[in-house]
Amino acid sequence: MYMREFIFTIDYERNVDPVMDVFIDYPETHSRTIACNVTRDGMWRLERVAGPETALEQLDDVYDDPVRCTECIGTRNCKTDWTYEVIGSDPGARTVYSYRSEAGDCHSIPRLAIDHVGRGVLVETERRGSRCEWRLLLCSDAGVDGLFEEMKSELREGLTVEFRQLSSPSYWVDEAVTLAELPPEQQAAVEAAVEHGYYRTPRDTSLTDLAETLDVSRSTLQYRLQRAEAWIVRSFVTRSMGPVQADEDVAEGGRLRIGRSGV
Repeated sequence: MYMREFIFTIDYERNVDPVMDVFIDYPETHSRTIACNVTRDGMWRLERVAGPETALEQLDDVYDDPVRCTECIGTRNCKTDWTYEVIGSDPGARTVYSYRSEAGDCHSIPRLAIDHVGRGVLVETERRGSRCEWRLLLCSDAGVDGLFEEMKSELREGLTVEFRQLSSPSYWVDEAVTLAELPPEQQAAVEAAVEHGYYRTPRDTSLTDLAETLDVSRSTLQYRLQRAEAWIVRSFVTRSMGPVQADEDVAEGGRLRIGRSGV
């Protein structure tokens, strides 16, 4: 067994998908999968969505009403059983749990992947503007050709699929970053800063007082925090913006775009 990653994007025209219409109307809105579990019976997903409150409210309205499968790209105008719940909310962002059944013959992209590749498929998605990027981590590339062909045959009007990459895992390795990857002294500085309220507004402690608490010089602490903050920001920007906007991804053998216009 050898792991492979399969990355592709789907571009949506207006009035093709009610969920993507919200992202098209509010291009600053962004969503990313936190966790996803897929079987032949259904798909369970935890997703983080950020954007204007108006956009988030419109997404609530779409999910609260019966909706076609937003993870399906086929021509069947299928309905699906939805469970949708906001389990965490902050100003301009929320964490959403959803479940959709795989009843009938209208299947989501992850379900099609399971049918062709087999169990053990890990899934992540990212939505921004008119594009949704799918990243599948597979146990092998056996069956990918069949998945590719079915997606081509199922593609409905108004959607364009771009197959970006089929290769050894790189995205999943690069994205598996945690605070523990910082050098120990930088990690300790960040943890102490959070614990003592240095990042609160207004601050509960000064840089000088925090340095005394850690028994280091003020300049040393400032340097460690600046290095750690730079790493955290770069990791955040790469994870939040890079993959869905990057144009430098090159598939083995080049990219392939397949589309059907609804015009």
